Amino acid sequence: MGHWVLRFRAAHAGEYLLPLPQDLPGQRVTGLALTRKALETYGAQENLLARFPLEEGEVVEVRFRLQTAPLKASPPWREVLLKEPPEAWPGILAHLGHRVERAYGFLLSGRPHAWYLVDGLPLDPLLYQTLQENPTHLLPLGVAPEPHLYLGGHEGKRLLLLRTPWPGGEEPLWQELHPLGFQPLPFLRGLAFASLGVSALGLATGPWFYLPYLGALILQQGPALKKLFLRTPRHVLESLFFHAFALSVTVNPRPELGLGYLALFLWNRLRPSAATPKESPEEA
Repeated sequence: MGHWVLRFRAAHAGEYLLPLPQDLPGQRVTGLALTRKALETYGAQENLLARFPLEEGEVVEVRFRLQTAPLKASPPWREVLLKEPPEAWPGILAHLGHRVERAYGFLLSGRPHAWYLVDGLPLDPLLYQTLQENPTHLLPLGVAPEPHLYLGGHEGKRLLLLRTPWPGGEEPLWQELHPLGFQPLPFLRGLAFASLGVSALGLATGPWFYLPYLGALILQQGPALKKLFLRTPRHVLESLFFHAFALSVTVNPRPELGLGYLALFLWNRLRPSAATPKESPEEA
């Protein structure tokens, strides 16, 4: 999966307790290296914690190699939850006697994310709801999972850093997660959209600045788009119409492609409830 860096900047002078990445179900961490020495490092409640003395504005980083994998399970409580609203799921499971914990970490897009652990299994009501409305939400990570995966599993594109009892207060975490090394996709995206801007001003650039970005996008998202097309073709067609229109702008603008994209864009957002088929838990 590659090398990553977590970064934290102190808002004021003091000691900060930060969780360190470690081997857990769905993730393997190797080559852990800190940019400054911790006062102490210890394990507590299945977390690996390090305490740092930092001055105001001082930065500490941890670098590591990360390998992740999807988690899939079909716990017996899954069917119970599908009859209830997602916001009530943690309370229902706690009432039934399950051990419910809060999990904090990052999606590998770099966005902080929080979910739950139920007897150690992931439960992510937020992504369940989001993917019901917009099944393309995780395409930037190269995946398009079924919403029901999040009742006992996850997509394998996340880093778990801290688990705390639920209900309980949120603990301080690292502020940023970034991959180390040059990432071609953001550079190619900037180049592609710059060429679109120039072409829109009447100076046709040709497709040569947009095609490398499109090729990189196909390598990253192609398999996920193929799976998504079998479930909800209109969401994939929205993306295809957008890129077809963008390419035409660089050569010979085709307004009908832009109108097709706009129509699909509005349809997909005005009818989110039809985004995914209503499959049973056994089929998910």
